[in-house]
Amino acid sequence: MSDLKSLIRKSKATRKELVASTVRIPKELALFIEGLAEQLDLSKQEVTLKLIEAGVEIAERELESEDVDNSAFHVLNTNRRHDDSDHDYMLNNGIAAAFYDPWKFNIDRIKKGDTVFLYENGVGIVAYGLGSGNTLKKDRYDDKDECHYQELSNFKVLERPISAARIKKILSRNVVFLRTMSGMPDGQKILDEIEGK
Repeated sequence: MSDLKSLIRKSKATRKELVASTVRIPKELALFIEGLAEQLDLSKQEVTLKLIEAGVEIAERELESEDVDNSAFHVLNTNRRHDDSDHDYMLNNGIAAAFYDPWKFNIDRIKKGDTVFLYENGVGIVAYGLGSGNTLKKDRYDDKDECHYQELSNFKVLERPISAARIKKILSRNVVFLRTMSGMPDGQKILDEIEGK
């Protein structure tokens, strides 16, 4: 009986974490998912979710593998999507941080005096500061040196974040915010907007 109670609790907790989404897929793909679900003795939802997660992981790695250009301006995602405490840690301490291989190595590319814009998913640029050029390392949970970070001088949290739509309008181009960090060669325009120039 306790196993049944445990399953019910786990099922309820999982449902609270999931968001419903509808997507139309080709018939061949639907048949493949059904066949795979049957072969693995899983539900179609479980198989579909695992396939999506695997695809997202591949896409994230591909985006990260593209070189961050030698810009003096960078946009760093605060990782709120994965862990609220990472976002809070960066904003409360005025630092730029990234975690685990390959993402942590982005921080090593920030040179002294580079402007780093901290970007929160769904909100926009929420803070900025200047890189020290000195990458520090610390443990991430129990994993040694899996957090690379730099302290940011002249650090400011914005009263009104600059949304993704506004950033694209200021720069007159599309900007990819999915990467952990990307160069922004035209970042001076964003800085001018923030400083009211």
